[in-house]
Amino acid sequence: MIGNGGGGKSTLCRTLGDRLGLPVHEVDPVQYRPDWTSVPADEVELVLDGWIAADAWIVDGFGPWPAIERRFDAADTIVWVDFPLLTHLRWTAKRQLGWRTTPDGRERPPSRRMFSTIVRVHRAYRPRIEAAVTAPSRRDKLVHLRSPRELNRFARGG
Repeated sequence: MIGNGGGGKSTLCRTLGDRLGLPVHEVDPVQYRPDWTSVPADEVELVLDGWIAADAWIVDGFGPWPAIERRFDAADTIVWVDFPLLTHLRWTAKRQLGWRTTPDGRERPPSRRMFSTIVRVHRAYRPRIEAAVTAPSRRDKLVHLRSPRELNRFARGG
């Protein structure tokens, strides 16, 4: 699963993992230390490659681009949560007001940093994600969720 912050990816991953009986792996705790400094990319890639070597899995998040490419190739389904930028920002603002920690218990990054990251991901990474997930070898396994309604329908199994 890939997409910008504040789109409900982690919740959807947990829902699907529970329904399908699959392990759910979150990239952020591997890619960032508890103080949100970066872990070296080669260390992150080793962990992510270990996850996708298993028979079945759900991976939530980004990671280094080469690992994303390998994950897309290994996946039987690629779920891209791709809402309009304002939806990601609004959902993040709502979440920031209610949550002080991430679901795994780590402190959330400062709001300003989170919002600037969401804008940067939308502008700089979204085109690259789109090109990767719509490549001919991956197009047939793409689930492109463009709205909260589509995400909720998909989460319900519809």
